[in-house]
Amino acid sequence: MRIELSTLTRDNWLECARLELAPGQEKLVASNMASIAESRFEPHYEPRAIYADGEITGFLMYCPDQDGPEDGLFWIFRLMIDRRRQGEGIGTRAIALALEEIARRGGRQVRISHVPENTVAAALYRQLGFTPTGEIEDGEVVLTMDLTAEPEHESPGCPSR
Repeated sequence: MRIELSTLTRDNWLECARLELAPGQEKLVASNMASIAESRFEPHYEPRAIYADGEITGFLMYCPDQDGPEDGLFWIFRLMIDRRRQGEGIGTRAIALALEEIARRGGRQVRISHVPENTVAAALYRQLGFTPTGEIEDGEVVLTMDLTAEPEHESPGCPSR
């Protein structure tokens, strides 16, 4: 399966906004529509449509941290995969692609977060090599990854950085 991240455009934003979560997931992830609207007013936000074999299957958004003292810190703060395509490894590969983009942009550290109830996201992020910081920000568990460190092992579906 070929997974790609694509810039959100006039041609694909509505299809991305119409993607659906599985029942019960609505409180785990912000809506794509709200995230897309937010990105129009925050020029440093990078919204991405996730394509699997040419079909929009998810949404991801990241940004450089503009509030902290750390240069090279980025946040991946939105990830959703359409309910019909969950469990196929698309989210794993999409995060790996986002990490590659972030590294090309000079990112040295990436933080990601999830609501405590989202055990699937917690397991995914740890599998990819993110480690908990012990911080809770806006009610979410924060994890981090150092992009300058050599990976200890190759995660499934996640190429070496």
